[in-house]
Amino acid sequence: MTGITRTANRSARLHLRATLDLARHAVELLHNKEEALQREQARLEGHARRTEQQWHDHCRDATAWLLRARALGASSDVASMLDSVSQSAEVTVAWQTAMGVTYPGDVTCMAATTPTLTSTVALVPTTAEYQAALTAGAEHAAATAALNRLETELSNTRRRRRAIEQRLQPRLETQLHQLDLDLDERDRDAAVRTHLATQHKRARP
Repeated sequence: MTGITRTANRSARLHLRATLDLARHAVELLHNKEEALQREQARLEGHARRTEQQWHDHCRDATAWLLRARALGASSDVASMLDSVSQSAEVTVAWQTAMGVTYPGDVTCMAATTPTLTSTVALVPTTAEYQAALTAGAEHAAATAALNRLETELSNTRRRRRAIEQRLQPRLETQLHQLDLDLDERDRDAAVRTHLATQHKRARP
């Protein structure tokens, strides 16, 4: 019975050792993924800042041109121009997947054809700037969504790594250490019993 128990314990030790090796490998893989996600996060943060600045710049320029157009008497055509730019635009997002997360990539924004507005030539650059602002806004929205998705994946990856590294792995190491102590103690007990049995046989007449 003791031999069966010792065999079972050694089998359990092999299983525990394999589980611990898997946990350590998982920590390494998650750590590598975390570093890759952090590099992509830095890239997307820069992209989001650039698209936000471009969006603000185009909005500022569009507002300036709108004021010029109104000053030149184009108030009656302004509402028509704004409706045509904003209500009929078609935005296409190219999705991309990296490191287990899918997020928006390149954005194409096709503004509708604006009606012919002849009240002042200032409406032409005004319309162009509003179309550019619309495109820049769509690009910034996609960049922000991509950054949010990637940051969520980064947070989840970091949480999984810490759970394995700080809770599962130490628990497995403790169990393995205790099992090694138990096996050593049982081996010593078995060696003592074997030694005593041998001495007893030699002492017999």
